Amino acid sequence: MTTFDIPSLDEVHSTVPESDSLPGRCVPYHLSAGEGERYQLGGQLLTVIARPQDTGGQFGAAYVYGGAGVETPFVQHSDEFRFLYVTDGRLQVWLPGETNILVAGDAVSIPPGTPYAYRMLAYRTRFLSWLTVGDGHSWGAESGTATQSHVFDISADQNVSDARQSELAAQYGIRVLDLEKKDLPSSSGSILPQSNSAYVLRAGEGDRWASMDQLNTYLARSRNTDSTYFAMHTSGGKSPYIPLHFHRQHTENFFCLEGRILLHANGKEILLTKGDFLHAPAGTVHSFSFAGHSTQMLGLLTTGVFEKFFEYMNRPTEAHVHVEGGDMTFPGEGFGRARAELDLEVVGPPPTPGG
Repeated sequence: MTTFDIPSLDEVHSTVPESDSLPGRCVPYHLSAGEGERYQLGGQLLTVIARPQDTGGQFGAAYVYGGAGVETPFVQHSDEFRFLYVTDGRLQVWLPGETNILVAGDAVSIPPGTPYAYRMLAYRTRFLSWLTVGDGHSWGAESGTATQSHVFDISADQNVSDARQSELAAQYGIRVLDLEKKDLPSSSGSILPQSNSAYVLRAGEGDRWASMDQLNTYLARSRNTDSTYFAMHTSGGKSPYIPLHFHRQHTENFFCLEGRILLHANGKEILLTKGDFLHAPAGTVHSFSFAGHSTQMLGLLTTGVFEKFFEYMNRPTEAHVHVEGGDMTFPGEGFGRARAELDLEVVGPPPTPGG
């Protein structure tokens, strides 16, 4: 059984986030766009930004970057959910009974045991890959070749044979399947299912909640992931910091999709721009604000214990974009309810930008 280095809450409180390196233990850290462990993998560049040893075994994350025509066989994971979020290009994804062409802002959720495959359709396609165990990225890394490059090599051959690929996959709970990629109908991609079945969600769709000139959209809810995580897309204009706080039972992960995000983590202020990532495990004293117009942030939170926070702090909406010039009153009643019912420990007022 794998053991992970998980510091106490007090240790995490006092750990200043590292930058541009994977820590190898479950502490806060920040990666600039393009940083992480990089591997050439059959015409794709795999950039690993979180490994199980960096997250206490909660998840793994990577960016996958490749060119038109690169594709995978059908595979299925025995015990991990996979969540893909497209940031650039076009990606064709096969799921049971359907095939979908995804563009920037689209997402797909794949439960354990679900056969799936993908093909890149544009010359510079990139997506974020999230795995609730993280072993799938280890398989990719072991199958590929370590590189210092930040771009993919479309001419690069697969590092190992198909037979060896299958052997390696099995070590990480993954099966390579001999299935045909058929021309199948696509889904509407407009709603989240009520269970943990596989689904595609189009950009702007999902359960939407709004306040303070921000729009919060659930891309995956606890019911879709067996409560292992949930995914939240937040868009909005410039906004102040929220009160400094930490969590005892869950981890927050911040991905900047567009604009500028200021994050205060254990006393250090970090500016995130497009492609940057910050991991804030339980115990990290943190706050965030939007420092640019039309900023977009993806939050992936493990586990699902904090999901109701966004409903307590917002109101349901049918809008697909955030508003400007609305009511900027801080929802104190909802925040108080969150403090009473959820995993939220407030330790100070909002920090001052630049402080």
